[in-house]
Amino acid sequence: MANLTAAANPELVLEMQAMERTTPAHCDEWNRRHQQLLDNDKFLHEQMKNVFVDNAGFHNSIYRGKDLTNVYTIDEICDRIKPGTFEDLYVGDYFDVSITTEFGGTETVRMLLAGFDIFWNNGDTAFTKHHAVIIPKDCFKTPAKMNDTSVTTGGYAGSRMHTTVLPVYAAALQKALNNHIISHRELLTTAVSTTGNSNAGAGQIGYASSWEWKDCLLRLMSEIQIYGSTVLSSSFYDTGNANIQFPLFRLAPHLKVAGLGHNGSRMWQWLSAVVSAAAFARCGTDGHSYHSAAAGDGGVRPYSCIG
Repeated sequence: MANLTAAANPELVLEMQAMERTTPAHCDEWNRRHQQLLDNDKFLHEQMKNVFVDNAGFHNSIYRGKDLTNVYTIDEICDRIKPGTFEDLYVGDYFDVSITTEFGGTETVRMLLAGFDIFWNNGDTAFTKHHAVIIPKDCFKTPAKMNDTSVTTGGYAGSRMHTTVLPVYAAALQKALNNHIISHRELLTTAVSTTGNSNAGAGQIGYASSWEWKDCLLRLMSEIQIYGSTVLSSSFYDTGNANIQFPLFRLAPHLKVAGLGHNGSRMWQWLSAVVSAAAFARCGTDGHSYHSAAAGDGGVRPYSCIG
């Protein structure tokens, strides 16, 4: 059976001869019209390629929210990331993985594409691997403390969350994602002054007072990455290089609100910012900015880079 082929240099034709009762019942009549549709499709496809370019800037500007779980494997997703073209990947697209940890046993995690090449050329050692930032749609199903007691000594980098909890999830996700999580450098708070006023406002005492570049696989979000601005961050040390709002929350701000476990009921989530000598920042169950004592049990929702 012969196939119709689009013309080499098609033109867009917006009129088509109508079929009538007197039109000969012959395949040539149908093929002529099908050829016009085929040529129009090719013309429009080529025009789209001339307007849109597969790069991080373009793909960061469109929210799609497509389920990729049964469309591409994680290897195929990363094959589209590594060249920096991000072909057929857009903000809000997602895929489901299953992880097993000592904290929550086995659970489903829906990973959202939050942005592309966000950390390109960042770091004391330049990060020059093309990447997608991924974030769980919901918190992991087991709440966790930032520290065993309500202190922020050692800043975010010294917290139990960063040193003990997140490495367990990093190992589980790395296994589920076929080792596609990329380690990159982040500027994290490492010390807190317990005297002096916090930028969080009246009555808040203590502030982050130092930082260091650290290797990261998983990290809690800064206030800027989720809200687009600081709210309760104690000092400029809390932001570091986490100073750009992820496109996911710019284009779909409702996604800042998360559940406890996959599609679970709303749960507040920890953020990385020190608020005072006793508290870290959080995003509330209803999306409001607030803080909690470091020994409180909050949702764990870190981001990572894959490629």
